[in-house]
Amino acid sequence: MKTKLLSGIAIISLMMLTTFSSCNKEDSDCETYKYGTITVSNSSSNPYNIYIDDVFKMELSGGSISTEIEIDEGNSRKLYAEQVSGYILYPTTREEFFNVVRCSDYSWQIP
Repeated sequence: MKTKLLSGIAIISLMMLTTFSSCNKEDSDCETYKYGTITVSNSSSNPYNIYIDDVFKMELSGGSISTEIEIDEGNSRKLYAEQVSGYILYPTTREEFFNVVRCSDYSWQIP
């Protein structure tokens, strides 16, 4: 009986250790590589191209939400969105500047 109790405690301890180890790994990645994440929501029915610091990241279809995009830590990180289709003369654009702190999550609504 005592052996089974000790085995159960050992298994629970091992499971807790594994759980805490995996959480620390994720935290240390953003700490080590100094990035945060941003999720972009497109409330329009038209697709938009998403750029971070003038680098194309993705095309986001209308009425959708992006996966988390990693964005390097820093001040005045430029986010830019440009409508791909559905406009008559000029595409709708949106530009925003973010101060990104490592391991932080942000969201951005377009248009």
